[in-house]
Amino acid sequence: MTQPAIRPRLISAEIMKIRTTRVWWIFLGIFTLFSAAALMNNFLSHHYQLYPQQDLADRAQALARATEARTPAGAAAIAASMMTSGQFLTVLIAMLLGIHVVTSEIAQRTVTTTFLVTPRRERVIVAKLAAAGVFAALFWLITTVLDAVVTPVFMASQHITASLTGQGVIRVVLLGLLAFLLWAAFGLGLGAVMRSQIASVIAGIAIYVGGFAVAELIFHGLYDLHHQAWLLGAPVIAPAVASQVMTTPAPAFPHAPPQWAGAVIMAGYALVLTAAGIVQTRRHDIS
Repeated sequence: MTQPAIRPRLISAEIMKIRTTRVWWIFLGIFTLFSAAALMNNFLSHHYQLYPQQDLADRAQALARATEARTPAGAAAIAASMMTSGQFLTVLIAMLLGIHVVTSEIAQRTVTTTFLVTPRRERVIVAKLAAAGVFAALFWLITTVLDAVVTPVFMASQHITASLTGQGVIRVVLLGLLAFLLWAAFGLGLGAVMRSQIASVIAGIAIYVGGFAVAELIFHGLYDLHHQAWLLGAPVIAPAVASQVMTTPAPAFPHAPPQWAGAVIMAGYALVLTAAGIVQTRRHDIS
């Protein structure tokens, strides 16, 4: 009967640990700047899509794309893109926060006290996971509010109309929330497995950025040799590509699998890493 009362207290304690550190405010500041910069970049990118420059060599194709963008389907795609501005980069901050949540206590050696108070270590990891999820959701809320403020202004300034409450826009926004939560869990699991804060950050960034590039190079190279269309969609096995596929309303790239496939793959990575982190935490000696 006491377990339900313990878990909320554990989660509250983990939330307070994050909220009362300077690092949290650094994360928040960097995330807000990245979100604003990505939104501005998307603003300009879609503006030049709708109004191609006069000196473009392929002006005919650019005009055709601009005409397509002004159709109802094209306007809806732009609205969805604006409402998810910068997610490819900003989910990286959620992953780094997840790493910090679990490795900061190990680095400062305060985790010993935490485990003395709560000997069931898996409960601590689950509480940290919940706390990381809360702040990842807060990140998503910040960027969504920024996007929701700017997107209608952009649409009006470009003389195009699309509903921000349409099914396609709402779906991609909610999938963005799922992406933030899964990347936070991914980071927490990675940090719990590796335990070193610096090594986890380096590995996380390498997996995110390097994995994307490596998967693209490998499978496009294999396609050049074997010309099998499914190879062009195979890069989805990389976490960053799976996340991109999950949060892109239209196919993220030629022959990309559907959004649900990206979500399943990304959820699998987060689940496996979190489970491995719990096992590692239970087995590892704490000094």
